[in-house]
Amino acid sequence: MSSIKKISSKDALGSNIGCVTLTKQFFESNRMVDNSRKLLPLSFSTFNNLPVQYMDQIHGVSVETVRQHCEEPIPKTDALFSRSSQFSLAIMSADCLPIALANSKGTKIALLHAGWRGLSNGIINKSLEMFDLNTDRLRAWLAPCISQNYYEVGSDVFKAFVGTDPKSAKNFQQFGAKKWKFDIKAEASRILRKSGVSVSQSKYCTYKDEDLFYSYRRNKTERRVLTLLWRKNV
Repeated sequence: MSSIKKISSKDALGSNIGCVTLTKQFFESNRMVDNSRKLLPLSFSTFNNLPVQYMDQIHGVSVETVRQHCEEPIPKTDALFSRSSQFSLAIMSADCLPIALANSKGTKIALLHAGWRGLSNGIINKSLEMFDLNTDRLRAWLAPCISQNYYEVGSDVFKAFVGTDPKSAKNFQQFGAKKWKFDIKAEASRILRKSGVSVSQSKYCTYKDEDLFYSYRRNKTERRVLTLLWRKNV
């Protein structure tokens, strides 16, 4: 059994940016924390001496700018943008893809919750609008999510992507009349790189690496891991 409690972006986003995914092992070694989807914001409110800013994730494309910490999760939001170093941004996940963004100066950050609906409806491009693509050199880290081998989808998902951009088809592997295996990480990377973003990614799969992650597809769990992003005070 793996004992890894934290998976870091290392310096993928720059030395002034912190980004980490807290794994199943982290939460199971902290029994005082209830990491169910509804109670995690109440039971885990600080990390590295910074308050944690949650959002009420709904698989949409709403992007909110956060200027000061709110005790309650920001409602009906799937991406947060900030220039502040006074709190960390957070995403709860159990297969969906967390995407961390930062400019090279480390003065602007954004954290995105990307399920297939949000990704197909443009959450990446909506989040990139918060930056100045003419002057900001952007970096992204794709945190642990479900891998293509385990992400089976139907024709509705395939059509949602390919109907918008036919180049998405290369990230779908058909294995039945109306079934595909979808590489959500590769699709997110393709969209980001199209806008000139430098992309790094985690090697882990939330479905396969059962010791480290909860997976809704594997067992319909309400438990979540947590990805955090923050600006360092330097």
